[in-house]
Amino acid sequence: MAKFNIDRLPRLARSMFESQSKWGDKNWKDTLKFHAREINTLLDDMSVFDLWKKTLGDGYGKVGQNLLPELYMDVYVSVHFACMGLYKQSHVCLRAELENALRLVYFAVHPVEYGWWRSGKDFFKKKDVWADDYRYFRQLDEVQKFQQACKNDGHEVNVFDAVRILYGKLSQYVHTGPTTFITTPDRFAPKYRKPEFGKWLNAFKETQKCINLILVLGFTEDFKKLTLPKKKGILKKTGDKKVKKGLRKSIPVKFVGAI
Repeated sequence: MAKFNIDRLPRLARSMFESQSKWGDKNWKDTLKFHAREINTLLDDMSVFDLWKKTLGDGYGKVGQNLLPELYMDVYVSVHFACMGLYKQSHVCLRAELENALRLVYFAVHPVEYGWWRSGKDFFKKKDVWADDYRYFRQLDEVQKFQQACKNDGHEVNVFDAVRILYGKLSQYVHTGPTTFITTPDRFAPKYRKPEFGKWLNAFKETQKCINLILVLGFTEDFKKLTLPKKKGILKKTGDKKVKKGLRKSIPVKFVGAI
């Protein structure tokens, strides 16, 4: 088995390896110096996927087995990129996570189309499962029940209008506008920047709440079968009070006390 030996690297490869290692290490340390507790909280929030693992990973064959781990890796790498000072890439990973959550909901009940998609067949004509302004998802019974429950409580909540807006924000980093550059006129290498980290942090929180809500509404019958601690653990990370209240009424779920 070949062993890594830095002295054997070609000049340019060695130069890049050393420079990337240096600024990567510095950016991680600079980020954790100011945001260690926040990063720790985000990593804890990601544990929600463990609560879904057996139900979705084992219950939907290859669809769940392939897409659920991909969701976790998308968000995990997003944290890594953010701590490296690569804020554009960290947002791109969040969009990928959102896309894969939508695919998981759709393909779980469309396994044939999933096979076509995995094989590269252009079944969706470049539009993917959220085509026509999320038309498929807007028509799901549980989505409409949830929105009606919120409306009955005096709160207008449109799940997929919110998804569309969030997707648009994250897409700015995919299509690279002037506000999403990695470099600056006076600096080529990425570095920790508090305002950019803050933007990513807010996008991260919004994306996770959105995805958790999508999964609860997309897999409501599976959610009902979970243990009480798992239900509470998932709902705790699903949104604000009006969202949780709407879910408790639309599913319905009965708990003692607040979540």
